Amino acid sequence: MPINSVTSFSSTPSPCPLPAGERVGVRGSISDLSFLEIIQSERPLEIEIGCGKGRFLFGQARRYPEINFLGIDRVAKWMKKRAGRVEKEGLNHLKFIKADAREILNNHVPSYRVSVFYVYFPDPWAKRRHKKRRLVTSEFLALLHDRLASGGQIQMATDDEDYFLGIKKAVSLSGIEWRGIRESSNQRFGEPLEKTNYEMKFEAQKKNIYYLELTK
Repeated sequence: MPINSVTSFSSTPSPCPLPAGERVGVRGSISDLSFLEIIQSERPLEIEIGCGKGRFLFGQARRYPEINFLGIDRVAKWMKKRAGRVEKEGLNHLKFIKADAREILNNHVPSYRVSVFYVYFPDPWAKRRHKKRRLVTSEFLALLHDRLASGGQIQMATDDEDYFLGIKKAVSLSGIEWRGIRESSNQRFGEPLEKTNYEMKFEAQKKNIYYLELTK
């Protein structure tokens, strides 16, 4: 199996990391667990949650061959297309996985392991009755904080102002003492040279984009 295939992960993962290549029940045809290799590596690790078409991480992997990258999304369609280009270019330090991010973080990513989490344009679930489905909550931030290395960061972005206010409220409710908190409108922190598909789309539409950076 190509090592850069998109891995599908079951909704009932093992509580302990499995050896690379071991198979589990999955939603889909690919169950390779080679993504564990880059988590267990000693190299720095950056994770994008909700990576979509993988454009941002693809650019990052090209730019930083010394860093491992993991893209997680619940939809594999677009990741599979990007994975083909990853394999063609031999970017073995970049993996994509179809899974719920919380399951991967809870079961396979140890504390203090991640240098940067990217959470760009998560579904805003704009309808009032759907807001409880939003990804970024105080509990989710606590999980990310635990997995971050000292000095690690969470980079977030959304075009939905209400969601942005909700994210800031979640930061406050979490009770976590962050070393640094920065926010901006239309001013990207971190890696301004690489952009997501949504980011380019919203910039072309002249929509406001809200950014938040948390440093552990």
